Amino acid sequence: MPAFSHTMVPLDVIEIIMELLANANDTASLRACSLACHSFLAICRKHIFSKIELDSTSQRSRVPPVRLFKRLLDRNPSIAGYVRSLDYVNDFNCKRGPPILQRLHRVTSLTFGFRDSQRMLIVDHQQEWDKMPSFLKSSLQSFIQSNLIAELSLFNINNLPVTIFTHLPRLTSLRINNVSVANAPFSKGSLKAEGAPKLTSLSVRNSGLGAMIRLLNHPPVGVVPILNLTGLENLSIVVDEDPTIMDAIRSLLKPSETLACLSFSGSYPYLDFLGSFASSLTPGSMKTLKTVKLYPMLESREDDPFLNFAQELEQIAGKSVLETLIVQIDIDTDCRCTTDASQWSQLDHILSQDDCFPLLRRVEFKIIIWHWSRDYGEFQTRLEDIGRECFPWLRNNNDVEFDFEVQVEDV
Repeated sequence: MPAFSHTMVPLDVIEIIMELLANANDTASLRACSLACHSFLAICRKHIFSKIELDSTSQRSRVPPVRLFKRLLDRNPSIAGYVRSLDYVNDFNCKRGPPILQRLHRVTSLTFGFRDSQRMLIVDHQQEWDKMPSFLKSSLQSFIQSNLIAELSLFNINNLPVTIFTHLPRLTSLRINNVSVANAPFSKGSLKAEGAPKLTSLSVRNSGLGAMIRLLNHPPVGVVPILNLTGLENLSIVVDEDPTIMDAIRSLLKPSETLACLSFSGSYPYLDFLGSFASSLTPGSMKTLKTVKLYPMLESREDDPFLNFAQELEQIAGKSVLETLIVQIDIDTDCRCTTDASQWSQLDHILSQDDCFPLLRRVEFKIIIWHWSRDYGEFQTRLEDIGRECFPWLRNNNDVEFDFEVQVEDV
């Protein structure tokens, strides 16, 4: 019989395999591998504990995840050194909690916010910053100053002190959802210009949007901007019913010279691109903007299906490197939008002009009719006809991948 010999796989190869499992979010396999031997355990731990989710509103266990994680750190303090990403969700009604934040010092990505454990997430319900438990406020402020946070996500906070961003010099990605910012006192020279966080990605949604963005982008006279937006590449805005939002969007577009992907969601008249898009793009961003995603919510037959974005595209024709245009149109519950062919065909007409968008390679349309009580059979058929009839250039252009889909969804 042939003799078999054991072959030792080098640990650096094992590390590559474990990293692939981690990139695939295959935590179950990582945990299984960690049981093989002490060497595997050491390699797997840094991936298993690299991202920790602590949700005090979770009711899956009688013991809150925060307390379970504290017990784990008490038994093995070295685990704190593996944590790079922390999702820390608190209950609106929390009174006290274990000192977790002060034990973590190598976190680069933080998600922090509030939910109500009784009602769960209510999009317009915020926790007042000044009414946060003192232990939590002090722990959070100390944590931010003790870690080099590059990615920050905040939600459901009212009157967040804007000066908190002066303690985040490495910040590159910011997501804020249902957050309002307090005009906390500034002091001249409190932040040097080179110290302002230079964002590459910004995502903002829900209430208080306009006032918050103006405050972040335009501090008082004599004080440098809190955020540096000159290198902004990815911008995502979900528009609430804020009449000043287009001013805020213009203020975000104008500083950047490197915009690559833009995403806008909202309804008319709050989201209206006419005169507010092309004129706000810098020459630098004209050479870098490759992807635009539009998510209009149409509420009446009078609404332009593109919220006047087609006219703005015409203004940048011949100057743009646009490659991908994605439009998802949501028709509000039991409403109807225009079926005027001239309204829908304007985009095809503008894109078809010679040498205006030579790098365009993908245009995707998706129309969702939100249904409660009406019969939408005939209306859906008419919209499908529009997809076949109003985009002849896009349908016949072999260089551009074109999709058009209509679907009805129950509310």
